[in-house]
Order: sequence, then C-alpha cells, then structure tokens
Amino acid sequence: MFVATHTNSTSRTLEQTRRRGVLAAAVGTIVEYYDLTVYAYLAVVVSPLFFPGNDPTAALLASLAVFASAYLMRPIGGIFFGRLGDRHGRKRALLVSVLLMGVGSLLMACLPTYASAGIVAPILLVLARLVQGFSAGGELGGALTYVYETVGEKRKGLGASFVALGSNGGFALAAIAVGTVSALTTEPQMTSWGWRIPFLLGVPLLLFCLWTRTRIEDTAQFENAAAKDDLAKSPFTELIRTHPKQVLQVFGLGVAQNATGYMVLTYIGIHLVRQGGFDRTAVTWTTALIIVLIALLMPVAGLLVDRFGSVPVAAAGLIGSGILAYPAMSLMGGHGLVVAGVAFFLFALGTPLIQVATAPLFPSLFNSRVRLTGVALGFNLATIATGGTAAYIATWLIDRTGSALSPAYFLAGSCLIGLLTLFSIRTATYGGVRRESASHAEIAAPQNVR
Repeated sequence: MFVATHTNSTSRTLEQTRRRGVLAAAVGTIVEYYDLTVYAYLAVVVSPLFFPGNDPTAALLASLAVFASAYLMRPIGGIFFGRLGDRHGRKRALLVSVLLMGVGSLLMACLPTYASAGIVAPILLVLARLVQGFSAGGELGGALTYVYETVGEKRKGLGASFVALGSNGGFALAAIAVGTVSALTTEPQMTSWGWRIPFLLGVPLLLFCLWTRTRIEDTAQFENAAAKDDLAKSPFTELIRTHPKQVLQVFGLGVAQNATGYMVLTYIGIHLVRQGGFDRTAVTWTTALIIVLIALLMPVAGLLVDRFGSVPVAAAGLIGSGILAYPAMSLMGGHGLVVAGVAFFLFALGTPLIQVATAPLFPSLFNSRVRLTGVALGFNLATIATGGTAAYIATWLIDRTGSALSPAYFLAGSCLIGLLTLFSIRTATYGGVRRESASHAEIAAPQNVR
C-alpha cells in the first residue's frame, strides 16, 4: 500500500513539474515574440517617424530593414545562449534571454524620433532592435530544448505545441495591443505617443514570465550530465565537429518554417493594407483573429504529431502551404475583406502543422551535450534567411516585379527547400518521437532514441 501511494505521489509530482516547465517555456516565448513583433505591426506608423522622406515605399523598406536587422544578431545570440544552456543549465539560459528582451523593449518605448534627435534616432532604433535580436537568439532553442527534455516520451509533440502556441500567442497579443491602441487613439495621437504604449505593455508580461521561470528546476538530463561531468567544454566547436549535417537539416526546415510563419505573422497584414487597400485597423484585427485561431490549433497539431509522427505532419503542412500560396494571395485583393480574411486563414492552416512538427524534431537531431546550441544555431540562421527578411523580400518583390502575387513564388520555393530537407532526415517516427538511424545513433545520446 505504501509503495503504491508513494508511486502515485511521485507520478503526480513529476506531472506537476512537467506542466510547470511547459508553462514557463510557453509564457517566455509569448513575451519574447510579443516584444520582438510589436515593431512589425507598427512598421507603417513608425517608418515616417524614423525615416522621413517623400517616398513612402522607401520609408517602409527602411523600417522593415530595421526589423530584419534584429535577426542578424540571432545566430550570435544563439551561440551565446547555446553555450550558456549547454554548459550552465537550460534554466539559466531561459532567464537571461527574457531579461534582455525586456531591456530592449523598454529602450524601444523610450526612443526619440527623427524630428527630435535627427540621425541619432534611427541609430538608437537599430541598437534597440539588435539587443532584442540577440535575446531572441536563445529563446526558442532554449524553450524547445527544455520542453523536449522535460515532457514524457509519448507527449513530445503536445508539449512542444505549447511552445509554438506561445510564440504565436506573442504575435497575436502584439496585434491585439496595436489594434486596441490604434482604435482608441486618433492618427495624430498614434504617431505622437500612441505607438509607444504597446512596447510598455510588455513589462507586465515580462514580470509574470520571470516569476514562472524562477519556479522551475533544470532538466533531469542536464543535471545528470552535470553530475557526471559530461558537459561539452566548447559546445559550438563540438557541434560543428560532430553534428554539421544536423545543423544544415535544422536550417533547411527552418527556412520553410520561417518563410511560411513570418509571411502569415508579419507580412500579410501589410499586404492587405498596401495591396488590398483595406483599412489598417480592420486589417490589424483580422490578422489578430487569424493568429489567435492558428495558435489555438497548435495543441491539435501536437496531438497529430504524437499520433502520426513529425515527418508526415510536417510534409502535409509544407505541401499545403506551397500549393495554397498563389491562389490565397490572388483572393486578397478586389474581393472584399471577408474573402481576403478567409483566404488568409486557409493559407495559414499550414503554419501549425509545420511549426509543431518541427518543434520536437529539431532537438531530437542532437545529443544533450550540444542540443541547445545546435537548435539555436541552425534555426537562427534560417530565421535570417527567410524569417525577419520575409516582409522585406515580399515588399521588394512586388516593387521590382509590379505583381502583387510575386511573394507566392518565394513561399513555394521555401516550402520546396523544406520538403527536400525533410526527406534527407532518414528516420522512422513512432508517436511523434524520432528513432535514430544507424548513422545518427553513433553520435546521439541514448535518451534521443525510442
């Protein structure tokens, strides 16, 4: 009787620890992606404040280039936080990354405009974005690694789905915050001081995130490795020596994931305003609604991954997104906002499949000694290529070709890269968990094998 009671108590404690860890990881990604994305939703408002001129397209491109500049810091941040997490613990990396993001957001809220500070204003804007980008470089890799090492073997897809829900929830909250402020202020008020409020609203989220993350323990895998002194002295060097193929695989899948995700999360709203001619506030709320719906579908995608495996679910998402890109964008102009919104939603349905399927797949490619570094480096390099640059590339393509549908080819090409990479991962998936092939088993830790 005592043994049974003790076993049940231990099981409940373990389950509570897992839930607390998943919550802390998910809340952190909400904060990170809220702070990182508010700027994107304010790009149309902010661009003339920091880049004045007679050409609105040039000002918008300059503003989007600043948005993309944050992503240049992400691989550097990934290496830094990868070393911190692989050497000193997943928990420490998660705490430091969210603190730095909060600092960057406060800087954004207090920036002077070009009218008051001249050329200093865009310089400070870039510096604040670089701080945010450096911080973001460690967040997703740390969160995915922590959840992967915390949840049970049969729930890696569902557990990882909450990290994806958190990141998309951050985008949704950013859109809601900007939409609310935009609705409650006049255009002169918005350009004068209203644009600062969404940045300041991230402070309460930051405090809540810090509270949740201080209450978690480090993962058992890391603590066991630390107790055995089985930690990489130089995670980055060891990663490049032992896992170069896996870094490239994360990069290839990340190219497709970022292209599809960021087009949905940051560009389509701009497209509906500039190419569709719809009201900015209405588009902001439409975007927020669609992102909320997509975020809510993340756990459903997690259950699919646990049932059918990462590879088939990711393939379905990539094929669907690649095929739907052109027809969906063709319906986003000249047919009314309702039709445009439905087309937007249908195209966005591939996003949860791709994001959630790759979430447990990425960390499964690496052993625990270099896992955080590997996921962060590969994914952040992909984010530079097609994530932070997605809105810029789409805007540039339309400006150069004169076709409002040209971004669809960028999306289709990115999905093709993802599919080719997916097929290069020679695995069998059972219940969403990766089973190593013989070639990978030689370099992977036993805990990755199921």
